[in-house]
Amino acid sequence: MQHTHSVKPIPYNPIPSSDIRSVSLTAPFKWLKAGARDFADAPLMSLGYGLVFALIGLGISYASINQPQFTLTFWTGFLLAGPFLAVGLYRAAQLREQGKPISAGIVLKSFQAHKGQIALFIAMMLLIMMAWIRFSTLMVAVYFGQLSPGIEAFSNALGSTEGLTFLAVLFASGAGFAFIVFAASALTLPMVIDGKSELIPALVTSFKAVLQQPGPMLIWAALIAGLTFLGIATLFIGLVFIFPLLGYATWHSYKEMVK
Repeated sequence: MQHTHSVKPIPYNPIPSSDIRSVSLTAPFKWLKAGARDFADAPLMSLGYGLVFALIGLGISYASINQPQFTLTFWTGFLLAGPFLAVGLYRAAQLREQGKPISAGIVLKSFQAHKGQIALFIAMMLLIMMAWIRFSTLMVAVYFGQLSPGIEAFSNALGSTEGLTFLAVLFASGAGFAFIVFAASALTLPMVIDGKSELIPALVTSFKAVLQQPGPMLIWAALIAGLTFLGIATLFIGLVFIFPLLGYATWHSYKEMVK
């Protein structure tokens, strides 16, 4: 006798635009405050996540020393590592919200439970990164006439209007790619972890939220960038604390913005 098991399907449609809540310009600061409470509830696990992220940053800095033409590429990869590593933090924030105990074992199971969706997200982000690598490498090769001009050539570029224009365009292009990454990752993985949607509809919803709420989301992006820079400026020591704080806060941004 065969037994059939009913499986509750995951919604395939993106969250309707009307179900994306309007939030105030001060909402990002409220998300950080809620994230700080989550951090205080699970300090050891939080610091563990932060330490891993900080070590990745140190490795990227070391790799950038002798390959300055790939510095922006390396740091783009650093941005991509954040949303992936933060999956466990989203789950921890969810457990705290539900009043359940938080443990590293339970949190790590979230990677296993959603491995297909997470892998697809990583693949999509890698495609964006590869596009940025090709674009930035091509720009460097066209301007300097070689793929590896060295740090002296970049320093010399600061001494001319043409060189400054080139560097401005290069950084502006990097900012454009960074915006795409931010819009793609702002709410996507928290939605997936929460079981509200599969990856593609969640991705669409994330872009909708960013485009419909540009004010608070730009402030949120600026806070993420500013705090991350602060963490890097402290020789990555600050990132040990800042990364988990931002991960928890991202979960709260999702819970407030999506009905």
